[in-house]
Amino acid sequence: TVKTSSKNGTREFTIVGSSESNPANGFISNESPLGLAFLGRKQGDEIEVQTPAGKISYKILEIL
Repeated sequence: TVKTSSKNGTREFTIVGSSESNPANGFISNESPLGLAFLGRKQGDEIEVQTPAGKISYKILEIL
């Protein structure tokens, strides 16, 4: 589980397998663009992810 901040506020994402994903509830696939961007990162890292709504920057606040 990764706690992040972005222009949309603070949010937690749990990275799971594709069959368990449920983005509306914060469960994102390890194969999704966002899930892939978080893998291998550490607290304090900032990442930028291309989404259907455009690029969004996330800062990793904590890895739970």
